[in-house]
Amino acid sequence: MTDQIPQPMAPSEIYFAASTGAFYDTSLWTGELPVDAVLIEREAYDAQLAAEASGLHRSAAEDGRPAAVEPPPPSTEALAAQARLLRDREIDGIQWLVERHRGEQALGLTRTLTDEDFLLVLRYAQDLRDVPEQDGFPEVIDWPQLPPEILATGA
Repeated sequence: MTDQIPQPMAPSEIYFAASTGAFYDTSLWTGELPVDAVLIEREAYDAQLAAEASGLHRSAAEDGRPAAVEPPPPSTEALAAQARLLRDREIDGIQWLVERHRGEQALGLTRTLTDEDFLLVLRYAQDLRDVPEQDGFPEVIDWPQLPPEILATGA
């Protein structure tokens, strides 16, 4: 039995390719590097990853090196989808009030909500459904409000 002394690993090098927006660590990447790959110092690589962890995006500078940039603003379609999701959650969040009131009414029980408060809940739900019809949607939204005391009626 022979004792083999482990050989030290060759230090890895890190490359960045603007064409792919990717880093290539030579200790892991065994394929061909893209033709535009440039050698990056470990400090620059670590700084880029730290910037991305703080919310910045990866881009390429004119010299082909990585650059941390502010993310682009969301598209109108993304803003609209986000607003509709919030609207739907708000409607789902008050559905229990509608169901409870209708159930109490059908069973002949004393209703927790007054008829006026029930109409406020229904109007609020309809106003939420109408949010996409507002001028300025989705960039500017005037969110309807439900009086908080209505939500505090036995949740």
